[in-house]
Amino acid sequence: MKRTRIFPVLLAAGRSQAFPIPKPLALFGGRTALEIAIDNCARLERPIVVLGSDAALVRKAIPDSTLVAVNSRWRSGQLSSLLAGLRMVPRDAAFLVYPVDLALVTRDLVNELAQAFLKRHSDQTVVIPIHNRRDGHPVILAAELRRELQQATTTREVVNRDPHRIKRVSVKTAAIWTDFDNQRSYAQLQREFLKRTRD
Repeated sequence: MKRTRIFPVLLAAGRSQAFPIPKPLALFGGRTALEIAIDNCARLERPIVVLGSDAALVRKAIPDSTLVAVNSRWRSGQLSSLLAGLRMVPRDAAFLVYPVDLALVTRDLVNELAQAFLKRHSDQTVVIPIHNRRDGHPVILAAELRRELQQATTTREVVNRDPHRIKRVSVKTAAIWTDFDNQRSYAQLQREFLKRTRD
């Protein structure tokens, strides 16, 4: 039986007008949000980082072991960045959709989602983490959903199209939807990150 491969597509193309530096370069405990995301995917296939805004600056922080895709259409939304990253994913492989500003996500959480995907029923093509009845990221999609994404307006449209093909994984953390867009939310996320490190 052919081994199922999962390629991380790390979304680092967007820009926040309310944040002074590119969000992938924001520091948490001495590491950037991008470094944390890359490290969290260590047990999956080679990560693909999708750049857009400030691509030249962010690229300098990406290790040579990581693939890079540049989305010149990053202003048109997250789906355009995912499609740019998918050009580097083998057509028969699954992929993890991972916005890099989710700095509280851990390697254990990513591995839990990957295991859930590998153990899913054959008709389940989407794996989503859920906490307190709220869905989050990262999300894993099966290879057969690529065509739907290419014809869609948003990723969410494809993910939520058919509830029967979704496998939800209950997790014990709000990390799956705790991101940052400005200095205030960044400071709060830093405090949460440091608290978790001390615990």
